[in-house]
Amino acid sequence: MGLSNVIVIAYFASWLQRNSEHVSLAPRLFRISLSIVKPVFGVGIGELLNAGFLIVTALALNNLATAYGDSALAAIGVAVRIAQVPEFLVMGITLGVLPLLAYAYGKDDRARLSSALRAAAIAVGGVTALFAALGIAFPEPIIAAFSSDRSVLAIGVVALVAQLVAMIANGFTGLLTSSFQACGRALPAIIMSMAQGVLFIPVVILGNLWFGLPGIVWALTVTEVTVLLVGLVLWAVARRKV
Repeated sequence: MGLSNVIVIAYFASWLQRNSEHVSLAPRLFRISLSIVKPVFGVGIGELLNAGFLIVTALALNNLATAYGDSALAAIGVAVRIAQVPEFLVMGITLGVLPLLAYAYGKDDRARLSSALRAAAIAVGGVTALFAALGIAFPEPIIAAFSSDRSVLAIGVVALVAQLVAMIANGFTGLLTSSFQACGRALPAIIMSMAQGVLFIPVVILGNLWFGLPGIVWALTVTEVTVLLVGLVLWAVARRKV
């Protein structure tokens, strides 16, 4: 994994050096100034917090699930991994459209910004709806492909549905976060990145106390839907300025 990242960095550095008219990696051109560093950290810290909270979320989920036995832990793990397939595809859309959104915003091209957002939203909705429909329609065969244990299958079917619903909300949350980042709205982007991790811990703990295993299974779904609602409110407030 480490070597693959080194190779990718070397490839893109070489490509930029040979092909870009405006970007150079010459050390003499490097400058560390507040005007450059501030917006970079303002946008990037959101991604840093999001990555950190993903680790915390996984640890908390696994730690609580172990109390219900190996079957519960395995079932939730399988459901999470399956849901990550469309999540990563959607991530490619939400991160891939970010430079286009930033370019349109910087150029004050409102029509192109709206068109790009609309196209990205349709793509996110299409991918999430397709995978959610397949997963909800055929949960047992999908889980059975990873485990033949009946107890894992029983828990995994419910967990898969919960994860797929969370995946839909997460897709649109990612698009909203990219929109905030593209438009230089650091504070809403940071709030969106922090909200999932900050909300998930109390939700999963209370879900476990009040509902047991079902509370753990649906905790991420409740969190993702809540974060999406928060994002929609933030976007409604910021939309006129954007």
